[in-house]
Amino acid sequence: MKNPIVTIIHRIALQQGRSMASTKLLPLVNVRSAVVYVNAMAPDEDAGNVCHSVQQFFDYQGIPVQILSATKENLNWRGFLKKRVRGTRETRKEDLFISLATSPEDFASEYEARCSPARFKVGCCQLPGNVFDLVVAVPENGESSLLALFSAIKDYLNKIR
Repeated sequence: MKNPIVTIIHRIALQQGRSMASTKLLPLVNVRSAVVYVNAMAPDEDAGNVCHSVQQFFDYQGIPVQILSATKENLNWRGFLKKRVRGTRETRKEDLFISLATSPEDFASEYEARCSPARFKVGCCQLPGNVFDLVVAVPENGESSLLALFSAIKDYLNKIR
């Protein structure tokens, strides 16, 4: 059972921090910077390989990327990523936000997605209010690792013109 005080804090934070930027599909040539959220606490995942793959893809594209890794050390007691990890609202100017969280219950992912000023948002599960412009769902009978999901997202990003 969730702590009701933390639930109230989450609701207030989502309302206060919500980004009002309009979003749409963007081709990679229009992306100047990106932020990728990786849930490093996901069971049976090698977050190091996922982060390496993300860094390698964006380096090849010539796009600076910030990888937000959700670990126990990077989360505070309220479920947010610490400011030293994510930066402040004034310093974040990304054009592309990718969430590699497969559960809508991941509050840190939801907060980062809703509060990101990105013009193009990609996720692995849709949140209430249609936060993401592109959703790459976990296949029902296929491989559902974070690496496979990022690979599918890469394919879609390369196809958008």
